[in-house]
Amino acid sequence: MVKYSREPENAAKVAKARASDLRTSFKNMRETAMAIKGLELSKAKKYLNNVLEKKDVVPLRRFGGSAGRSNLCKKHNFYGPGRFPEKSVKHLLDLLTNAESNTEGKDIDTENLYISHIQVNQACKGRRRTYRAHGRINAYMSNPCHVEVILAEKDEFVKKPEEEGAGRVVRKTKKQLAAARLKNGASA
Repeated sequence: MVKYSREPENAAKVAKARASDLRTSFKNMRETAMAIKGLELSKAKKYLNNVLEKKDVVPLRRFGGSAGRSNLCKKHNFYGPGRFPEKSVKHLLDLLTNAESNTEGKDIDTENLYISHIQVNQACKGRRRTYRAHGRINAYMSNPCHVEVILAEKDEFVKKPEEEGAGRVVRKTKKQLAAARLKNGASA
């Protein structure tokens, strides 16, 4: 059995999927994963497909050093760099589809799923070499990543009825207490 970094509270209402050593940029994958974290499954898939069609953008909040600013980032309340990381998006779409298909055999409503946990870790670097002028050789590394996703079913919360004044303490500031004393005629 493969270990996940987080174990869900209710394992019966959860679908998990993970992929190791994906040959895509760790930085792009991390930014794409953070863009869909907490979204409903259908909205996340729609968003990723829009990124593939270049109708939406992945905002680069942490690893955006060399990327240019994108006007499409305004949709995400972010005014900075953005990209369209196609490889990372395709890998994430496959992973979400895999996690959704892992719900078969469980009593889970797939339309009620959301991404409760997504994590991207760096994998071992792929080592190659590039040949330079004057007989020199430099490292030419790739930066693959591991990704894990946990989809959970949304709980339906019932609002607690409010009790009228029972057990409820009203706190007042010193100024409010002094004003009340003056109103009652008591001396300070």
